[in-house]
Amino acid sequence: MLRGWVQAQSLVVGLVFCCSFCTGQSLMWQSPSPTSAETAALLRAVCPRSIQLAPNNSATLLGCRPCPGYTTIGNSRPGMAAKETFHLRSVVYGSFTAAGVDEVMADFKGCEPHASGFGGSILLRKLHSRWAMVDYAPGLITSACRTYGLKSGRELLVCEVRDQHMDGASQWISACDFTRQKTAQCESVFGVLDTRVACGRSAVWSSINKAELGDQNGDGMADLSLWVTVGQGTFPGVGGSCSADTSHQPVQTYKLDFLFRPNAGNFLPSQDSKAQTERLRALFKDAQEKAVKAVLPGSTP
Repeated sequence: MLRGWVQAQSLVVGLVFCCSFCTGQSLMWQSPSPTSAETAALLRAVCPRSIQLAPNNSATLLGCRPCPGYTTIGNSRPGMAAKETFHLRSVVYGSFTAAGVDEVMADFKGCEPHASGFGGSILLRKLHSRWAMVDYAPGLITSACRTYGLKSGRELLVCEVRDQHMDGASQWISACDFTRQKTAQCESVFGVLDTRVACGRSAVWSSINKAELGDQNGDGMADLSLWVTVGQGTFPGVGGSCSADTSHQPVQTYKLDFLFRPNAGNFLPSQDSKAQTERLRALFKDAQEKAVKAVLPGSTP
């Protein structure tokens, strides 16, 4: 069962980080969009009585409307639920709960508040040639994921996720194992932060520019390498970091390696990358604390 969240060996994937000023841009590491036939089959399992058609094309299926009762808005805000569409955004096929089973993780946008990432994902399993809904996870965003094959024949999801709040924008990589207990299915591997939107007197901006999966230690399992750029500066002028042009500020690039640990079911820093990973995490933690102070009313940046 799925609830909550907190996410091909020899695969090279480019990742784009949209800073806090441009979060509307699409991800390069994109889960596949479903075909019309896939959409119809999945929606029949997810919301058979409330399938929503595109307003100008009666043959185009969008998702569910009103919001299904298992979503946060569908369960608690009926007035809003009637006006919002639970839009099917992407699908990733695999065997997530057991080897050999035919499953799909379907990512939906809508019917959830910001606290749940404005969406969620549904795990479906094919039974007797039809898709059946297994469970729904509000806040589990799988629109930018790749499957990761285990030796057992089961698969994990490795996902890029982004979010934005008043104190900054974040981007991180998670590994998701759907045989774990509900609250521990997805674990962050590494994340970066951009606090320029907080308008403080100091800021950090960072992005994961590239991710590469490949066996680094000869154990037959793909490991993860991340290329991370980091910039930081102080901005004593009016408006702080919001008024500053950081496009010409110097940035540093780091390559961080994370080895897959089967017993942990996650990627952990290699010995060579462990110290640098911890330094960056400490930098981002400090930057986030300063950004929170900058946006709180009556606080001193």
